[in-house]
Amino acid sequence: MLVKSHAKVFVQTPCEALRPFVKRFLVIEYPAPHQDSHLPDTGLIAAFPFRGHCRLEDGRTAPRAGVTGLWDRLRYHAHSKGNSVVVAAFTPGGASAFLRHPLDELANTTVALDDLIGNASSLARLDEQLAEAPNHFRRTRLVENFLLTRLGGTPPDPLVAASVSWIENAPPTARITQLVRYIGLSQSALERRFRRVVGTSPKRFAALVRLKSIIRLRATGASLTSVAHTAGYFDQSHFIHDFKRVTGLAPESYFANMAGG
Repeated sequence: MLVKSHAKVFVQTPCEALRPFVKRFLVIEYPAPHQDSHLPDTGLIAAFPFRGHCRLEDGRTAPRAGVTGLWDRLRYHAHSKGNSVVVAAFTPGGASAFLRHPLDELANTTVALDDLIGNASSLARLDEQLAEAPNHFRRTRLVENFLLTRLGGTPPDPLVAASVSWIENAPPTARITQLVRYIGLSQSALERRFRRVVGTSPKRFAALVRLKSIIRLRATGASLTSVAHTAGYFDQSHFIHDFKRVTGLAPESYFANMAGG
């Protein structure tokens, strides 16, 4: 997830019980009206606004508590002055422990959390508590406690977790057929399980991992040619095509815009 420097960001590590499922909590404040863009990430996002409002790229106002599935392109938000939100950034597949809903059905959309868990009263109470909390640390703890109450005793799916780890650590030229052999399921069985738990196919997840590596490499100052080669592209036009499909811009234009703020 990309949050530009116009925002004030407070970051909190989750408690030990949530670390297999949640990467981090953030409280993001927008002191002035602001539009931002977010690159696709490898884990779902749960957002709990407690001041102001945020308008999604489809024109809807973001729900008071919402879940954003995995996207395959940039998404855009318009924030009102003073908009403030607590965000839970899930690990790949981590959201499935709380939603118990096929995560691939949430792809490229933001859904009201109430529609997924049907617990309007507890969400309304959480909304009030977040608005009244004395500080951001308390706000992250409120969301953390809310998630803990929904966490059953079921650990993350071991085969999906192994698949995620394999993709994250495999060379960029690795093939999904190699993953299938490693896991020991048929490709169709692995696809169904992976989509339900992670929110996309193994192939698309590998593309998201590759995109994150491109952004990380570029941030170190590496040239675009070096970035493309390290990310496993041996054809520059293929690299440009893939990058443009996600961001709408060629790599050179995208990173120039980012550098310009």
